[in-house]
Amino acid sequence: MNDQPKNHPGDIPKKIETTIEDGYYWLVPSMFALLFILMVSSIVIAFVRSFKGMESTWVFSIGADIFTLAICTMLTFSCMLSRLSGKDSSHFFAAVLTVNGVALFLDEMCWIVQGNAQLRYLNLTINVLFFIDGAILIYFFWRYVSTVMDMNRKILQIMNIVFTALLVPTILMCLVNFFYPLYFSVDENGFYQRGDHWLISQLYLLVGITIFIAGMSVSKASRRDKLVVSSFVAIPLINQLLTVDTFGLSTQYAATLVSIVLIYGVVLADREKRMVAKENELAVGTKIQASMMPDQFPAFPDRTDFDIYASMHPAREVGGDFYDFFLIDNDHLAMVIADVSDKGVPAALFMMAAKILLRNHAMSGLSPKEILEKTNNQICANNREEMFVTVWLGIADLKEGKIVAANAGHEYPVIMHSGGRFELLKDKHGFVIGGMSGVKYKEYEIPLNRGTKLFVFTDGISEATSEKKELFGNDRLVDALNTDESSRPQEVLKRVDEAVKAFVEDEPQFDDQTMLCFEYLGKGDTE
Repeated sequence: MNDQPKNHPGDIPKKIETTIEDGYYWLVPSMFALLFILMVSSIVIAFVRSFKGMESTWVFSIGADIFTLAICTMLTFSCMLSRLSGKDSSHFFAAVLTVNGVALFLDEMCWIVQGNAQLRYLNLTINVLFFIDGAILIYFFWRYVSTVMDMNRKILQIMNIVFTALLVPTILMCLVNFFYPLYFSVDENGFYQRGDHWLISQLYLLVGITIFIAGMSVSKASRRDKLVVSSFVAIPLINQLLTVDTFGLSTQYAATLVSIVLIYGVVLADREKRMVAKENELAVGTKIQASMMPDQFPAFPDRTDFDIYASMHPAREVGGDFYDFFLIDNDHLAMVIADVSDKGVPAALFMMAAKILLRNHAMSGLSPKEILEKTNNQICANNREEMFVTVWLGIADLKEGKIVAANAGHEYPVIMHSGGRFELLKDKHGFVIGGMSGVKYKEYEIPLNRGTKLFVFTDGISEATSEKKELFGNDRLVDALNTDESSRPQEVLKRVDEAVKAFVEDEPQFDDQTMLCFEYLGKGDTE
């Protein structure tokens, strides 16, 4: 047998994660590029226009807009660096910064063209876009802060639907101002004036504040997080009250930026730190889990009487499936494949406990049924999380040429005898391990001839789902196995893996996929 590379659990999920991240790779740099162009343009336009003849409040507003736009640009550049270094995914924060930056640019342009009769229609267009941008900012910011409000999923979905549904008519109402002075008008001299129905423009904001307050009342977030998130309403509102009687002084979006940065710095950045810490813990858990399973192949290079190969691709960083194989003595090989009822770190811990118990009982010389019974009773004695695990366990007698096996609620094994084809072996299933103490299991024998192959797997293979929501199923599995009955165990697993990938195409993996293949090469001794 030739040396084969190590099998590393977790390869497939990391590829999926990379694909998802790559989908946003262009987003933050594009936002930064837009804000940078707007910032440079705002400086150039202000320089060309000059401030001669402008009201002092207009000049102050333009200066505040340019300065705040520069801050938005720098913060977005920081987000881009974080994305390129792989530290976090800050596209949502960057989106809010971008919308706020566009509002700052439009606000500056409003004062640049103010009082210019020749630019009257440009003034009208800029103000329509300004109102639209304000509504979009409210929508984006809600989606931005709702991630930290820790609300019931159904309630959050309803609130998101309301925000989304009202955004379209709000934008249409803004467009009406091209034809009718609903919110504002621009007179013949090019001066902006509020319309009689200006308050209607604040309806989306009022609805947003109402939903925000309702969300806060049912949120399980900490008091600190609630207070910080509330700054998005409080800071701009205070600014509005202070400047409402001063025409030309528009600093509401500068005030909005303060709350955006405050929420990101205090709440979301803290959450990202916790997520990074959790990811580090999961990475350590992945390494520990991988070290618990044999991954050196060929596993027994000195043996000529059998060949064995196994693989495990978790749906998450840490999975609930596991396999194991080990020599009890020179003539007996134990093989285990199992599937824990959950995923993640809890399932991995449960998996390790079950694996250790199964191996210890097998090494003590017990039969498969006795191994399952003792393991089940020990797990049930202290199973507060009420988790369970399905197990197929077989002990191959390499000298006598047979496998004695027992099944605790696991998938059917697949057998191919010499000169035949792979077929499901519908063995008798016992109850799952950890479900109920005192369960008795039955064992059965599988005769081994030279060339006999055993294939065992978890339901992540048979239940792999295609884009049409069809299951891969046992029939397709058996067909994939029978495309080349002469293959060695490693090629068998590779062929099944390729068949599953071709079937599911781009659909994400929702369950761990674990396989083990054993081939009996005939009665023999170690070399």
